[in-house]
Amino acid sequence: MPIPQDRDTVTRSALVSQAATLVGVLVGVALPTYLRLEPGKAMALAVFCLLLAWIVVDHALTARSTWASRRRRDEAPAIFWRRVGTKLVGLAALFGVVVIACSVFPFFTQSSAVQWIIEAGHTTIPIFIALAGATILYVVVTDLVAEEPDDYLNQVGRVVLMQDFREEDVLFALRLLAIKCFFLVLMFSGGMAALSDLANKPAWAFPPLSAAWFEGLLRLAFLLDTVLAAGGYIATFKLFDWHIRATETTALGWLVCLICYEPFFPAISHAFVPYGEGSGWETVIREGSTVFILWSVATLFCTVIYVWATVAFGPRFSNLTHRGIITSGPYRFIKHPAYVSKNIAWWLFAAPSFIASGLAEGLARAGMLAIVSLIYVMRARAEERMLSRDPAYRDYAESVAAHGLLAMAKRRLAPTAPRV
Repeated sequence: MPIPQDRDTVTRSALVSQAATLVGVLVGVALPTYLRLEPGKAMALAVFCLLLAWIVVDHALTARSTWASRRRRDEAPAIFWRRVGTKLVGLAALFGVVVIACSVFPFFTQSSAVQWIIEAGHTTIPIFIALAGATILYVVVTDLVAEEPDDYLNQVGRVVLMQDFREEDVLFALRLLAIKCFFLVLMFSGGMAALSDLANKPAWAFPPLSAAWFEGLLRLAFLLDTVLAAGGYIATFKLFDWHIRATETTALGWLVCLICYEPFFPAISHAFVPYGEGSGWETVIREGSTVFILWSVATLFCTVIYVWATVAFGPRFSNLTHRGIITSGPYRFIKHPAYVSKNIAWWLFAAPSFIASGLAEGLARAGMLAIVSLIYVMRARAEERMLSRDPAYRDYAESVAAHGLLAMAKRRLAPTAPRV
């Protein structure tokens, strides 16, 4: 997605997009909490509200103008319907792979999201039928307006029908499917747990500036981020230009990303980097003290920056993919605001417990957290290598290097030449 030249228009569009995202996720969290829905329905409603905000507020008008500007292809109806049929075959094949994966691998079979879908399946058959009909209609309309209708879905269908196909498109489809399945199940399950936790222990039920209030706000921030992420993995709609343009292809890129999530990180953390085990912050900082207030506010501030970075992505959030270059929000000032703010928040939260553990153990635990931060550095580098294939990202990186937060700090700290 090239960086537009009209900065005023870009700023207004970015603000509208971020406002729509923020309103959608806040309504999505507040409404099921108010209705006291069970976690599965609550998460589904939260994501639905977010998707609705993105479609109606953020992209309805721009999508309409985009469709109107696309030239209808001059081709025979038989060719069009044959390709649509091939795409539906490919879609059915991919869905079959998802069903098999969710029935075989423990990561899926033991997840609360998949279990909820199975349990609710017999009561939501009309919804699934409606979704199937909407999906078929979506495939037809998208093919009709797409500039390049011969996409990966068509190539997967050609594989199933034993026709000639492009191998790179089929591999892309499999990588895309793995990303969507893994992270959508992970985020949906995490959102269900976070919504249940929020309903039982809401932050506003505790006295302001208390430890419970502080931890409740951290849980709320985690919930907002998880709902935003789940919506992003669903909203890969080519019809609105939210589709995935490319995926990570290197083993290192996948490794440094997946190692940061369940079920990999808990196992690795417990075995090699258990920096969170030991004395807690309460042994060093007294609740309600000035130090506690400054420490908790600083940690919450970093967490808010992290959530703001996810809000800036809007419907284009997902790992291991290229879905357009984001230049608004905190990305105007730094290339990886989510990773930087998240790691600073971790260090702030863990620092008191490091001090309470004594010099030797504290340094050891700090070294373990440094390893985690190093993984995020490697993850950022891998993402830059993937995105740098796009000239728009190279332009963005040069812009941040010249006008970003570090560049502004260097200019402020640079000594001024003495006047003659």
